[in-house]
Amino acid sequence: MKLLLWVVTLLILLLWTGTIWVFTGLADWLAAQVATGEAANLAAIIAQWPVPPELAPWIGEAFLLPLRDLFAWTVGVLESLLPFLPSLVGILSVLLWVLWFIVAAIIVVLALLGHWALSKAQGLKRSLRRPA
Repeated sequence: MKLLLWVVTLLILLLWTGTIWVFTGLADWLAAQVATGEAANLAAIIAQWPVPPELAPWIGEAFLLPLRDLFAWTVGVLESLLPFLPSLVGILSVLLWVLWFIVAAIIVVLALLGHWALSKAQGLKRSLRRPA
């Protein structure tokens, strides 16, 4: 049971690390888009997104239109931050890894508490089996 606890803990830590790695890469990509000037065109690109063919039977144009408008508005707001974005991305990467460390520490502490609880439960089970 303890082995299963630690295997699950390691899998959760791997997923958490991968998630932070992807978000850090996304932040770096966004900084590169800002540096090349491509980010200024994102609102126009998003406003022209068609419904993906796989989702067309379930999502109509009427449903997608408000989503496109929301994304275009969000990118428009972010465009006002373009001059400050490169410095913010550097800070964001650091903050993401600090967040990773905090959450990873919490996960490990919870696994240690689980390991301790399993040890106590096994000790209790052994003491109940022994005849008095």
